[in-house]
Amino acid sequence: MPPFGFDTEPAALLYLINLTAGLMDGDAHLLEVTARAGTRAVVTGQSATRVHPALASYATQQWAVDVEDDACLVVLPGPTIPFRDCRYYQRSRAELAPSARLIWGDIWLPGRYDRGELSERFRFERIVQDFEVRRAGRLVYRDRFRWDGPWAAEAADWHFGGHLAAAGLFVGGPLPESLPEAAPSVRRSVFRLDTGENCLRWCGHPTAVTADLVLTALRIAAHWTVAAQAPPWLLASGGLAPNHWFSAPVGCPEVTQTGS
Repeated sequence: MPPFGFDTEPAALLYLINLTAGLMDGDAHLLEVTARAGTRAVVTGQSATRVHPALASYATQQWAVDVEDDACLVVLPGPTIPFRDCRYYQRSRAELAPSARLIWGDIWLPGRYDRGELSERFRFERIVQDFEVRRAGRLVYRDRFRWDGPWAAEAADWHFGGHLAAAGLFVGGPLPESLPEAAPSVRRSVFRLDTGENCLRWCGHPTAVTADLVLTALRIAAHWTVAAQAPPWLLASGGLAPNHWFSAPVGCPEVTQTGS
């Protein structure tokens, strides 16, 4: 869709629309995003990425992101919901100019888990994530894993810490001196890289993890582009439609922060 602009916001919002029910066996998406010098934007999907069962092949999304000098780009492509027996390969490459800023967030869910006897918790066949970031041609970050399922309880606990969501946030730039406190149902870790970039990891309840990741990402973006104590990008905008990234069920006990 065309980017949305808000008079009171420093950043534009760009929704990517998938016209089918998700990624089917054999589907392949190539997404090429260029953030020109001086731009400010959030790029996200309009719903979660549902990966359907694989019959003979696999589904893939491949991203090529280029961020020019003095641009600030936030990319939130998920959350990803792997259905039973699916095979999925996500490959992402980001090229950053010397003064570019990029925030990239991924959330991984166990499948359609709230279905009683039909639950698909960790019943996928294979998931591969391959994410690289280069700044001025130099490799500054790589995150690659291959998950072979289905997982028994022990494997699921090892990867997800006994929870239903795991997430990661790459921050291509400095962090504020302090981050907002995480919700009680969320475990969050911060890894500072010697290149000046940063990586954050979460596990917890899906709604709470999503809320905390989004709040953190958009608060960091505002810190970079507006002021140290500026409110997060977009979350206070009256014209922002609720979706999986920007809203939570009313009265959800897992979310203790507003603006999610």
